[in-house]
Formats: sequence, C-alpha cells, structure tokens
Amino acid sequence: MENSTYTNSCTTTHEGCIVCSDAGIPLRVVSIAGDDATCEDASGNRTTVAIELVSPVSVGETLLTHGGAAIAKVGQQKLTAES
Repeated sequence: MENSTYTNSCTTTHEGCIVCSDAGIPLRVVSIAGDDATCEDASGNRTTVAIELVSPVSVGETLLTHGGAAIAKVGQQKLTAES
C-alpha cells in the first residue's frame, strides 16, 4: 500500500490527535534505521519512532509524533522546551 494512503488517513489539528485528543510531540530526527528513527526532544531525551506514515524522512527534520509514530513532518524547525 502506498504511503499516501496512510498519510491521508492520519489527520491532526492544532489541538492534537483527532482520535484521542492527546497532543502530538515534536521530535528532531537524529538517525534513521529502516522504518524507525531515533529522535530527540528539546531536552535531549531520545526515543525510537516509527516513520512509515511520513517517509521519506531526513536527519535533522522535526516530526510531530504520537503513540510512538511520526504523524506529520514539521520541517527543520529548532526545538525549544516550550514546543
């Protein structure tokens, strides 16, 4: 199945996830291994995130994440503690 099919089914609003109302978390991509990326927040905390929904992804990009998966690309913005 093509990425566009998944991307079109994953919708966010400025208020967060439309399914559970949780807020998405912006994380910066540090490294990529297959369908996963190691990402970090503004404080330097790292986590692994599934990137299938938003591929292709580049190191340095900022992703909006929710539930261990990237749900949108935010771009190359600098993360701050307030993000």
